[in-house]
Amino acid sequence: MSTVHAISISTTHSVRRVAPPLLSTALISVAGGLLATLLPLRFLAYGYAPSLVGLLAAAEAVGFITGCLQAHRLIAPVGQIRAYAAFAALKAGAVLGLFFADGMPALLILRALIGFNAAGLTVIVESWLNALVPNAQRGRVLTIYILDIGLFYGAGQLLGRNLDVKGPGMLILAGMATALALVPIAAMVVTGPPPPRPVKLEVLKALRDSPASVLACLLSGLIGTAFLTVGPLFGANIGLSQPKIIVLMACVSLGGLFLQWPIGYLSDKIDRLHTMIGLGVALLLVSVALMTTSPATGFVILATLFAAFGGLAESLYPVGVAHANDRAVAADYVKLSSTLLLVWALGSAIGPVAGTAAMDLATPHAFFTYALALTLAFTLFATWRLTRRRRDRVVETPEEFLTYPQTSPEIYAWLPYSGEPPRPAPKAEPHEHHD
Repeated sequence: MSTVHAISISTTHSVRRVAPPLLSTALISVAGGLLATLLPLRFLAYGYAPSLVGLLAAAEAVGFITGCLQAHRLIAPVGQIRAYAAFAALKAGAVLGLFFADGMPALLILRALIGFNAAGLTVIVESWLNALVPNAQRGRVLTIYILDIGLFYGAGQLLGRNLDVKGPGMLILAGMATALALVPIAAMVVTGPPPPRPVKLEVLKALRDSPASVLACLLSGLIGTAFLTVGPLFGANIGLSQPKIIVLMACVSLGGLFLQWPIGYLSDKIDRLHTMIGLGVALLLVSVALMTTSPATGFVILATLFAAFGGLAESLYPVGVAHANDRAVAADYVKLSSTLLLVWALGSAIGPVAGTAAMDLATPHAFFTYALALTLAFTLFATWRLTRRRRDRVVETPEEFLTYPQTSPEIYAWLPYSGEPPRPAPKAEPHEHHD
């Protein structure tokens, strides 16, 4: 058999092995995109103030953080497949329960459950992919995984263009997609991978070694993730129709998905601290432009600004992670990257509350004043760090830029230069599958 033919068979086999978790991820992403834009509009339609809508989004972020830290404790005793089924069922139940929830306490609990179970589902899928993908194909599969999440998340958003935000339709569709996501995983004819490992946080060490990276990831959560909640509220407050709001938020998601690659490529060619400063300056300009928008602003201009804001804010995170890894040794990459993910998640919990509170206290445009102030502080700090580094002559070893989704710490076990030995691929079981 020729080498080319052998590689072709190997690649086809790998695609078949990773197809089930990728299909499950697509269904979960459809549900996530559908809820991300319509839930803020739903709560607004039921009379909740923007600050309360932000608090509900923060509850989901807190649930996500808890899931990232604790999911491994629930997965280890029962195995990956049973745990995935439990997380999917619980998340689907929490989504459907939103229709019957009456009052903030019930809504807060359900949103926290959605976040917790979403983290558990992602940890399992990423540990599967890590075990199934050979080293030579990790970069390719990682790119497919990121596109899988981003494109189907956007598709989920667009599904909500004509749905009644007060009705059960959006919740039923999201619940169905979440429940169906367990089918591909349950049908996998392979032995389960090793259970995910607990996350070890070293925030103080990360702050000492690369404070600009920590602040970049925090800022990405504080303004980028917050904008997913604030954006629909802003659109509704300036009088846009629901279909237009949905399209605007899809532009935010697509901007976040596609701008990261060219920005990452640029950061490989120049100093990453220069890249972060450039991102800060660009965000300042876009924030000022958004502060001047009105109902008379052209929709194409508004969509372009939304995409730019989403793309620039999201790009702070992977560039920050890459900059931190440039300054670290290979053995610390996974711990450091996982720590930065949870710093981002902390910003995601604070951002919706702070951003919507600004809207409540002032005007719908106040969120962009909030974003402007935080971005200005970050840009000034990054500039100061640049001058300090030149004086101290800090030596960095640049690594190739990689775009990672903000999903779970398990994704960083994929790091090709982490210094960790690859996990053994699970063996196929010809007659039955096991946990």
